[in-house]
Amino acid sequence: MNVREDPRALALGVLVKVGRGRFAAPTLDLALSRSGPEPQAAGLATDLVYGTLRRLRWIDWSLKPLLRRPERLPEAVRWALRAGGYEKLFTPRPPYASVNAWVEVAARSHPRLRGLVNAVLRRLEPRPAPEAVRLGLPDFLYEEWRARFGDPGWMEALNEPAPLWLTLFPGGEAELAAQGVPFEAGPVPGNVRVHGFSVRRIAAFRKGLAQPQNPASLLAAQLLEAGSGERVLDLAGGAALKAAWLAARGAQVTSVDADARRQRAGRRNLARLGLEVAFLTRDLTRPLDLTAPKVLLDAPCLGTGTLRGHPELRMRLEPEALEPTVRLQARLLETAARATEPGGLLVYAVCSLTEAEGEEQVARFLQAHPEFEPVEIESPVPLLARGHGVYVRPENGLDGFYYARLRRRS
Repeated sequence: MNVREDPRALALGVLVKVGRGRFAAPTLDLALSRSGPEPQAAGLATDLVYGTLRRLRWIDWSLKPLLRRPERLPEAVRWALRAGGYEKLFTPRPPYASVNAWVEVAARSHPRLRGLVNAVLRRLEPRPAPEAVRLGLPDFLYEEWRARFGDPGWMEALNEPAPLWLTLFPGGEAELAAQGVPFEAGPVPGNVRVHGFSVRRIAAFRKGLAQPQNPASLLAAQLLEAGSGERVLDLAGGAALKAAWLAARGAQVTSVDADARRQRAGRRNLARLGLEVAFLTRDLTRPLDLTAPKVLLDAPCLGTGTLRGHPELRMRLEPEALEPTVRLQARLLETAARATEPGGLLVYAVCSLTEAEGEEQVARFLQAHPEFEPVEIESPVPLLARGHGVYVRPENGLDGFYYARLRRRS
């Protein structure tokens, strides 16, 4: 089989790049677009990349007794062992066929290590491990979640494949039906779950009638309750997915972010959707010269609620990163507070489930800003906890989020 047509070789190339610091989703998308595999092969490559990264801690734990110095192996061989381990231990595919396939993939670049790869994968079995290792979570995160949220059963949901969620714009549902795309309504209005189709094959996406978006992300925009003609500031708006939904409902949205590259992606997406949003590139740690009655701050965060869709974060999350992230969020909240007009509504959101980024952050803000008061959230999605805001339970394909609605007194 030609290497370019081999989904395992493709997956291995992506995993090596992720191990060097790349992000999984864009790296895999680029590899798939260049090689153009059949849907079944693309599905296998996708499963191998995401599954290996989700189960990486347990795979490495199980490989440890079989490898004397794994860090000295060529990176392609080490990742081949990990991906082969995932396929053997966590998929229903015949183990002997998976092992043979991975031996051949590894041998293409390192033929002298064929015997080692074969011996290790044939002997590999799932080794009993601590719960954090089996769940594929950093210890510090597992310990906090277990202490705060109790039963860890929901954490296993972060190892499930991420579904394709689409936010639909006018005409999108009819287009899905006309193409025969199977879908069902999601937990948030305007969002559906698609079955059996990649986004590239969906005409509604190509025609600007839909955009991929997790329901939990969409809900952050919906909590603003922005009406037609109402001025909205979308702070730290990035690629402006939430701004697009608001603009489609007639809001006058200005999306502000410090990252011009992400804003360029947002402009392309808005052009595809045929929507208008104003973009400003600004350092949001400094006060803005803009105000609005509705302000959304989707702040930079550790992303711990998105480990299903961004499993490479599991390798990179460190407890030391929490403190500077929280400081940055606090500064952005100050900017957002100044930009919220009297009587206006500020929605603070993070796709993370740590207390420091969520409830503690908002509690400190409210103590320092008596002119703001929390507004209760009636959530259409299941929750892990309530306080000044709410934590979304990341099950059934939902990302984990924290939201708080804060009203500025007139």
